[in-house]
Amino acid sequence: MTQHIQGAVQFVSNNHLKFDGPSEAIPALPDPAQTFGHVHKAVPQPPTKEVLAKLDTPEIKERCADLLSRYPVGQGALLEVLWLVQGVFGWVPTEGIRWAANVCGCAPAHALGVATFYTMYNHAPKGKFLLQFCRNISCAIKGAQPLIKYVENKLGIKSGETTPDGMFTILQVECLGSCGNGPMMLVNDDFATDVVDGQLKMKRGTTLTEASIDRIIDWCKAHANNMPKHDVLGGVVKGHGGHPGAPGATAKPQVADYAPPSPVLNVKAEADENGATLTWKGAPEFTKLVVEKKDGSNWVAVGEPGVKDKAFVDASGKAGDVYRMIATSGERTAKPSKEAVTTQKPAPVEEAKA
Repeated sequence: MTQHIQGAVQFVSNNHLKFDGPSEAIPALPDPAQTFGHVHKAVPQPPTKEVLAKLDTPEIKERCADLLSRYPVGQGALLEVLWLVQGVFGWVPTEGIRWAANVCGCAPAHALGVATFYTMYNHAPKGKFLLQFCRNISCAIKGAQPLIKYVENKLGIKSGETTPDGMFTILQVECLGSCGNGPMMLVNDDFATDVVDGQLKMKRGTTLTEASIDRIIDWCKAHANNMPKHDVLGGVVKGHGGHPGAPGATAKPQVADYAPPSPVLNVKAEADENGATLTWKGAPEFTKLVVEKKDGSNWVAVGEPGVKDKAFVDASGKAGDVYRMIATSGERTAKPSKEAVTTQKPAPVEEAKA
């Protein structure tokens, strides 16, 4: 059975579109509450006063001041300030994100977007030891899943859960970048496939086993009360004096030509009755080109072709003249091109008379 399309096109004049209707009514889409997060329990947030009391300390303020001094714009320190928040709480509460935004002078919505984009930030309380197991292809084919199941049974929790004593959290994550040691895991911020000389280690060629997992868990329990706090990302930079322009800073801004553009390439010169014709290859970022000709020991500019030109003619040029080209991109000047010695263009070959 056919019928005229109803809805968006029913008022279009001269409409002749038709379609075969479905035999059954199209079911409605699932309620958004079933697909966009409401199926997960809300994470209880600590009170604002509690968050601020732990963050507004002389130690944290000093470290934030050091971080902010490294960037001309405070927003540049946002990742590291959020990391400080996580170092204090073990996760990043909502008020901690708002506090970090205020410290860095950016919008709370921006800070929330950053904090939820990077998987290194936790948005719910985790155990003192976060065990992250790679579940990607290299680790999977080498037996990651049976080991994950072993740990779940040993600790009495499922992946994504935390032990009742708050000691361990298990997570399955994507590639951790150590496929040669697979299956493997991270214990907090450290790669670990075993315990060697009283330290978590991942030696070349070593992989997780049930026995090594037992040793790692025993090590964690023994070190539960003396785990170091999170450091700022990349470690502490001492003696930097702040970003260029900050009071007392010793750092200098980069000069305009710290990264010069590529030089003009493949310069060739050929002489004929019209003079010397130059051809070359240039980059699209060039904003200016200068052709120079050697005059004794000096170089003399003889023209400025357009940056989109493919050839340049020096009417006074002849065979034996030496040319080079210099490109500019904004305020940056490239190194001179290789010198090109002008050659004589071969005379056209006349057709033999019959």
